[in-house]
Amino acid sequence: MWDEVQWIKIPDMELRNKQILHGDLGGRFAYFRLEQELPTDARLTARITAVSRYRLWVNDQAVLSGSCKGDLNRQYYETVSLTPYLHAGKNVFAVQVLYNDPDIARDQTDERAAIYGVVGAGNCHALAIDGDITDAFGRVIGTISTGKALWRVWLDHTFYLKSSEYTVYLGATEESVDARRSPLEWKRLDFDASSWSLACASGPVMPSALFQSVGLIPRVHLMPREIPLMEETECAFARVIRRKNDLVLDAGVEVNGYPRFSFNGNAGTETTVTYLERFGNGADGARIDDMGGTVEGRADHIILNGHLVNYEPFWVRTFRFIVVKSSDGKLPEMPAAQVYRKTGYPLSVESTVDSSTPWVGQLWGICLRTLQNCMLETYMDCPYYEQLQFIMDTRLQMLFTYAVSRDTRLAKKALLDFHCGMRPEGLLPGKTPTAYCQVISTFSLHYVYALWEYVEHTGDLALGRCYRTDIDRILDYYESKRDETGLVGKITPWAFMDWQDDWKDLSGVSPAYFEGSSTIINLMYAWALACGAKLYEATGRPGTAMEYRKRRAEILEKVRALCFSEEAGMLREGPNCRQFTRHAQAWAVINGLFDPAQSRTALKNALACPPCSFAASYEWFRALEQAGMEDEMRQSLDAWIGLIDRGNTTCPEEPRHPRSECHAWSALPLYELTRTMAGVRPEGHRVVIMPHLYDLDDLSGTTITPSGPVHYCYQKCADGQWSYEVQLPENTEGLFITPSGRRIPFTGQLLITV
Repeated sequence: MWDEVQWIKIPDMELRNKQILHGDLGGRFAYFRLEQELPTDARLTARITAVSRYRLWVNDQAVLSGSCKGDLNRQYYETVSLTPYLHAGKNVFAVQVLYNDPDIARDQTDERAAIYGVVGAGNCHALAIDGDITDAFGRVIGTISTGKALWRVWLDHTFYLKSSEYTVYLGATEESVDARRSPLEWKRLDFDASSWSLACASGPVMPSALFQSVGLIPRVHLMPREIPLMEETECAFARVIRRKNDLVLDAGVEVNGYPRFSFNGNAGTETTVTYLERFGNGADGARIDDMGGTVEGRADHIILNGHLVNYEPFWVRTFRFIVVKSSDGKLPEMPAAQVYRKTGYPLSVESTVDSSTPWVGQLWGICLRTLQNCMLETYMDCPYYEQLQFIMDTRLQMLFTYAVSRDTRLAKKALLDFHCGMRPEGLLPGKTPTAYCQVISTFSLHYVYALWEYVEHTGDLALGRCYRTDIDRILDYYESKRDETGLVGKITPWAFMDWQDDWKDLSGVSPAYFEGSSTIINLMYAWALACGAKLYEATGRPGTAMEYRKRRAEILEKVRALCFSEEAGMLREGPNCRQFTRHAQAWAVINGLFDPAQSRTALKNALACPPCSFAASYEWFRALEQAGMEDEMRQSLDAWIGLIDRGNTTCPEEPRHPRSECHAWSALPLYELTRTMAGVRPEGHRVVIMPHLYDLDDLSGTTITPSGPVHYCYQKCADGQWSYEVQLPENTEGLFITPSGRRIPFTGQLLITV
């Protein structure tokens, strides 16, 4: 495999003919095409990779996109069966490859930075495919391997991927295509590519035996994809609405997909396709599906050529609505049925929730769709804008994934992505993979939480041992920032805490940070020390665990001594700051800084403080739960339940001032419904069940655990008591804790009324 395969690229002669320098290739597309005559029983499994992105079609049928995002040391390749796409006679293999060289881009918002700006091999390589075609008896009858088969290539020098005010955060893109100049039909069987250049070889995919023997690493280090291929399913739009001079396609819910359009019109007419999460900007209070709002968002622009134009964007689009408008002021002419290929990570959802209370099932659907939309080749903060894997977002998405599925492969890859990004000072990049490093100092603490939670959930001690030095470096960085007060002082750069309303002008940072030490940051550090101690203890380093516990005790003692207000019964935001927040009280309760009575007092008093945003609500809920404040937990859920009347099909980034209408750190009710309300929590080989039913009359469903599914049915009886029925997986111990605190060990099935 790969031994005799060559990288192929655009010939230098074609670049000279089009007066393009190698440095001008960034953000441009190369179209690679191969024609093969095949019998009826042909079989083909291919391995494919490209620098930096590709999309593969066989016989004008979309197959997949890649390469899976890696970094300088990880160039992934995909393995895919192409047999279902083959037929007798002429077959066409078509690969659209994005050239990408982030070194020529000014910064990550430059159009030349292209999708994600992931560093690859620059312009020296483009496409590599390994695939021999066999007959029914396994005999090789052909090949599509690059360097062997005669692939043709054409450089589309007519357009770049575009940036705009909606895509400046990198990830999402726009396209501006002139169909008079760009051969949009190049993937079709009847397209004539005989005038295209033959792709030229640019070097072997695998280094020579001599190179390998002396440890020389190739510039492009190939490895197999570590997560499954993305799903692609063709779907029809729920509604097509003809307005005065535009056409609205409504998918019914927010989705990720590759829409495919057919346009008719006069040559030179520009058709604009705008992808919307909602009409309006989200701050107007209108329902999300109110079409009276403005049409603003990511847009593709296609200039027609006077013939039927079939257009599909290269990279995935996120939308609830698509608005199509023509520059001639007429209603766009779209003769074929418009469809899209819905795509995403193939998550197997194994948890279910049901109740006679309508909001339970509705909210479950909204949150589950949010999580799934934010899972592609990585977790991502939001699919519409940034499409980037941030640590804080990812840690929460991992927890939500565990609540609904046993599939932990994307979570494991996320930890690898961040592990590979460790920086010299001991912090991680805030987002990765990306060619443009952004450090958010507090996010490294979220990595510590995520790593321990993953090991605790999966029991994967081998991974814990491999990555535990990351924890040591992060915690040592924080320890080095302790000042004369004994607290952690300034940490740089960007000590983000939350998009709390009062901190908007400070970029999500508490004012205490600018006046000295921050209570929140110190308590976050203390919790990271607790997680680190657990991980080191579990992986056989009790001495380091003891050191972390000692540090943690010192930090908690200093926070209590310097930041606690006896009068307010709460912690100030810092020794020199008079502000109080829910955040500090929540982290204090989680860290065990208060006794039970003090915890309830601090949290009740904190209810007068501005609320945590969706991003920081996980800790708020954990503190309320730990303090036994069920009424306040139910009240806090109202912010999510209100999304139903707003018409949301996904959870926005923030409850009051949404920028993104689909942001997976906001899918917290997935956790609350399974782990808190159903109360099913795995603890090693044991499952603890402690339901919190709030104002419901019933709750039933399945919660998945590493041991298997836990089935439950809770029903309020006529006399006010509750009937609880729980079925455990085989060979699993259970502990049921009643509302009064009674502890009932059991195996198999439990049926009680209390």
